[in-house]
Amino acid sequence: MPDDPRVALVTGSSRGIGAGIVRALAADGIRCVVNYVADGDGRNRADAEALAAETGAALVCECDVADHDAVGRMMRSIVEALGGLDIVVANAGILRDRTLRKMTADDFRRVIDVNLGGTFNVVQHATTLLRPGGRIVTIGSVAGFQGFFGQGNYAASKAGIVALTKVAAREFARQGTTVNCVAPGFIATEILADMPADVTEKFRASIPLGRLGAIDDVVNAVTFLCSPRSGYVTGQVIHVNGGFAM
Repeated sequence: MPDDPRVALVTGSSRGIGAGIVRALAADGIRCVVNYVADGDGRNRADAEALAAETGAALVCECDVADHDAVGRMMRSIVEALGGLDIVVANAGILRDRTLRKMTADDFRRVIDVNLGGTFNVVQHATTLLRPGGRIVTIGSVAGFQGFFGQGNYAASKAGIVALTKVAAREFARQGTTVNCVAPGFIATEILADMPADVTEKFRASIPLGRLGAIDDVVNAVTFLCSPRSGYVTGQVIHVNGGFAM
């Protein structure tokens, strides 16, 4: 593929859906920035660097998106190295599932801070750097619409992302930036692989298309929203859940 002059930041992209998005954008010649958050055993960094080597990513940035100032520093490093941004995919997110009765205040705050606060931080900082025709894609979840048991923090964060996406789409339309959300359902990622087989089967049986989603199912929706083909699409939520929620 010929080189694309565009630059894309994908947060939380050391593996899983984020890594899949980087692979797809890089395959189209887009210069990608891989983001990860430091962890105790260094796995996130190792995975991010391996992905960058595999895809020829332009930059690897360690940053906890919940830290507003750290996001600002990451954005400045992107501008210094690559000149600006054209695409932002706010993918970083965490889970801390517990019932409301057992959920600690820290469990609630941390998920909100990373998932919703992190999306705000990335979007706010990125909007001053995005060049004309910019694309912002946030990552929601079917949980933000269904309210699954034990996900009071996660579901609230993802519902908030939908509202934030719609506000951002209105505010940034005047500068030609589109802002949309992709809301995955049950996707065959590492998180789902850790679930008991009977629970996974229960989820699969409730999906009209009869299968769990693949990472590429989500990636395809995201890359469409990042492309020139989506120039008249903004403020929308694209549900990728096999018909689980209609």
